[in-house]
Amino acid sequence: MLGIKFMYKMAIQTAFILGFLVMVQGCTTTATTTVTAEDFSKGIQVEGETKVAALVPGDSVEVSVEVDGRMEVASYQAGINHLGMITLPLVGDVKVGGMTVEGARAVLAQTYGAYFVNPPVIMVSRMSDSAVGEWGFVTVTGRVGQPGRIKIPSAKGIRLTTAINESGGFGPSAKTSDIQVTRAEEDGRKIRVSINYNDIGQDGNDQADVSLFDGDIVYVPQRIF
Repeated sequence: MLGIKFMYKMAIQTAFILGFLVMVQGCTTTATTTVTAEDFSKGIQVEGETKVAALVPGDSVEVSVEVDGRMEVASYQAGINHLGMITLPLVGDVKVGGMTVEGARAVLAQTYGAYFVNPPVIMVSRMSDSAVGEWGFVTVTGRVGQPGRIKIPSAKGIRLTTAINESGGFGPSAKTSDIQVTRAEEDGRKIRVSINYNDIGQDGNDQADVSLFDGDIVYVPQRIF
């Protein structure tokens, strides 16, 4: 009788543990969710504002620090290393990778503020780069003329049609009816939308010509003959 009760108790505990693991896995999943073009376009909005490109390793910034009308650091240029760090006069290494320019300015104001009685005035700007503009870039891969990075011209992003054109257009074997666009959300989730490029031109479906933003990846698959 005691053996049966023990086995019953162990079965309940095992079921509870398995249920807990399933729940945790469900909370931490990074699976890609397929969405509509309309939902994909809405996904880039953060509290009603357009997403701003973050600073990433390989970017360079220019920093100036002014205190009481005197320039303590003048137009100092620093590159962001693989750890997201920049090295600056007086304060040394500061992590700015993953932040916007405004976010980096706030961190530097706090960091330099520890060294001066009066609050410093911090100026930070992203230096121009051939691969990454002020608003970041999208990556176009697959069956296009010139796969690679495309700079985003403004805070409004870049249209899918423009990104394709700047990538040299479609290759002869491109499957234009199933273009995959993937975006990483701020919480780690990924969303994906399948676009029929023919809908944009032939049917005038402007909604299918989605706006792309920093970090978006466009994949043009090969057509199977």
